[in-house]
Amino acid sequence: MNKKSLLRYSLLMAGLICTLSLNAQRLVQPGVQIVDRFKPNVPSLVVKANPLTLPFGYFDAGVEYRTQRSGWLLYTHGFLRGSNSVESANYNFNLYVETQNYGRLEFGRRWYWQNPTMWNANRETYFGLTMNAGFTNYKFTDGYYYDDLGEVVLLTPLQDASRIDMILAAERGRTRNWVGPNSDFYGETAWKLGYNFGSRMPVLLYAIRFNYKVN
Repeated sequence: MNKKSLLRYSLLMAGLICTLSLNAQRLVQPGVQIVDRFKPNVPSLVVKANPLTLPFGYFDAGVEYRTQRSGWLLYTHGFLRGSNSVESANYNFNLYVETQNYGRLEFGRRWYWQNPTMWNANRETYFGLTMNAGFTNYKFTDGYYYDDLGEVVLLTPLQDASRIDMILAAERGRTRNWVGPNSDFYGETAWKLGYNFGSRMPVLLYAIRFNYKVN
């Protein structure tokens, strides 16, 4: 057998072994697990919160009234300035701003769908639209500069101010089966992109929440 025939035979055998292996795996693996935590036409109440942010002065909690395919959201968000929490921004209209505290109420709508994956589980994905409104108390000055180390140097004292915020945003995320596909406790992660009409700035957030299905 010459080298060309040997190479052709080796490739043929490799292809045959690969095909048989894939068919054998398809025969022995269990079926796709369906995430049936929520029934198609049975509304459920879900309590949502992120306790991980509490040590940093933030609170994030709310409820969702949902079925298998869609849900309505109601959240409260807040920030109480603490010694280990700093929010500052150099706005594009040349102001140095430090956020002191805020409180907001968020209302939104979500749509869910399931995506079968190669890891033998359905992955629930969602898209949502939200409106967030509230107030922000902050301090600001237009007399400042940055030194050679990048630290801000204030030339005039900070002044107290408040504003009304309204944020319109879209979010894309996934639910996470941290305990099991049928557990009442589960998690979610999401990216949220929006615009704050009060501060006139875009908003980009990454959210982690813990959920508990009450009924």
